[in-house]
Parts: sequence; structure tokens; C-alpha cells
Amino acid sequence: MVHSSIDHKQLAVIVGATGAGKSSLALTVGRRLEAEIVCMDSMQVYRDLPIGTNAPTPGEEAALPHHLFGFAEVGQPLSCVRYAQLAREKIAEIQSRGRLALLVGGTGLYLRALIEGLSNLPVTPEALRDRLNRLVDRKGKEALYRMLKRLDPRGAGHLHANDRQRVQRFLEVRILSGESMLDHWSRDKEREDGPKPTVIGLEMARPLLVEKIAARTRAMLDKGWIEETRRLLAAGLGEALLRLAPIGYPEICGYLRGECDRETLAERIAILTRQYAKRQMTWFRKVPYIQWFPFQSESGYNTPRIIEFLNQRMN
Repeated sequence: MVHSSIDHKQLAVIVGATGAGKSSLALTVGRRLEAEIVCMDSMQVYRDLPIGTNAPTPGEEAALPHHLFGFAEVGQPLSCVRYAQLAREKIAEIQSRGRLALLVGGTGLYLRALIEGLSNLPVTPEALRDRLNRLVDRKGKEALYRMLKRLDPRGAGHLHANDRQRVQRFLEVRILSGESMLDHWSRDKEREDGPKPTVIGLEMARPLLVEKIAARTRAMLDKGWIEETRRLLAAGLGEALLRLAPIGYPEICGYLRGECDRETLAERIAILTRQYAKRQMTWFRKVPYIQWFPFQSESGYNTPRIIEFLNQRMN
């Protein structure tokens, strides 16, 4: 559960699919409510990936305090449990200054870890992690997914084969505890009756989201995403990057090897991003305490109504 030192009335969350406009809305809302923004994105926590993860710009960070963005090393994956610990500490610190903590991101598992808590999951020994990493090096990440399907078919059914980080974590939990991650989550439901913060969900019609994702992908490539990937490879982070598997970087590595042209690269990344956005919304729609706000084609999100709603919940 969320630590008792956190005041739920001074904690708000904005969630939604990638490309739905969470960051932009958070800046507007944050200025009005004197908030500080806390990252809730499993890729934006890593440094050296600003373009590919669409991290806040220096100008945005100057406009409003941002926390837990770009602090983790690419070669040292951040667990959900560790994220929740850091986020709780940061939220308590923000609230001690009399300000609203505004979490922003699309990582459902981070939301669950922070708000509902996770089971006492086993810590993965380095030997097991190294063994699984070597398996991926030899046979590709698909081998991990095949192993998970064999050992934990129910868990595998909840994940995409390309979701390397979570596939490996599900596999580690199954090997170490003898149980599916889903069984651990099932027990967590008994702890879901505690207080909840205000969670705003941003909902955008699928055709418009697809259009925005395509445009954003091309803009990120124009901004220097390929060059960013080259720098990571030159710094010796290629293997760590492929293990982390953030959308787009493995595809750009393929482009740099001459496997496709730039137009095909943009299409591949957009398709993967659309698939990820669909999985995000499937997850969030199952969360009963999210208050959804739709995107209106002519006026966008009803920002005044969202601010009014937050004020009502906080007072």
C-alpha cells in the first residue's frame, strides 16, 4: 500500500496511452495547481534516452519542477518495487513543501506498485539474471517468451512477446517462487480497499491517436533519434539497450545495419507504438478508480473541467 506519510488529497495522477497528450496537459494543470511532476513512465526514468522516450525538454523542466526523469542507468534496470520506493519518498518530500504531487505516465505496473502495492516478490539472484540474459544473447528475446509460455502460460497470455523486461520478470518470479505473477497479483486484490489518489485518464479516439503516433514518430526521427542511438552504441550500451528494449531503439539498430530504409523504419516504430498504446488502454480500463476525460476533436481535453475536478477532490 502507499506509505502512510502520503496525503492522498495532495496526490494526483494523469494516465493514458502513449501519444495521448499527458505531458502537455500535466504542464497546464501543474501550473494552475502549483504542482510538481513525478515520472510514472518506465522508460523516461532512464538517462541518455531523451528523444526516443519523448522525455521532458529542458524548457518544460524549467517551467515546472520534474522528478525521477532520466536518473537511472540504461544498464541497470529499475524494478517496480524500487520505483515505488523512490516515488513514495519523492511524493512525501513534495507534499512536505505544501505542494501537489502530480504523477504522469503510462506505465500501469508503476501505478499498481505505487497505489496498491505489489506482493513480496522474490529478488532475482544475479546468476539467474545472467543465465536468462545469455539465453537472449544466444537465441533472442523470443526464447524467453517461449520459456514463459511453457512454465506460465497464463502469465504469458498477459504479455506481448516483445515486452522483454516484463517477460523476463514474469519468468524470474515463476522460477523463484513456483507461482505465476498473476497469482501474486490475485492476493494483492485483498489490499485494494485502501485510500486512492485522484487518477485522471486521458482517452483519445483510436484513429486520431494512430495519426498522432505516426506524426510524433517522424518528428522524433527528425529531432535526432537515430543519432541518439548511434551515440548509445558508440558508448558501448548496445547490449544493455537491446535488453531494456524500449520501443524504437532495436528497430533503429536494424536500420543502422542496413535492414530497412528510413520510411520503413518510421512505419515499424509507429506500428509497435500503436500496439503498445492498445495494451496500455486495455490495462487502464480495468482500473476502477480512474476518472476518464475524452479528447474532443475541436477543443481537445476539457482542461478547466479537469482542474475543477481535481480541486473538488483535493478540498
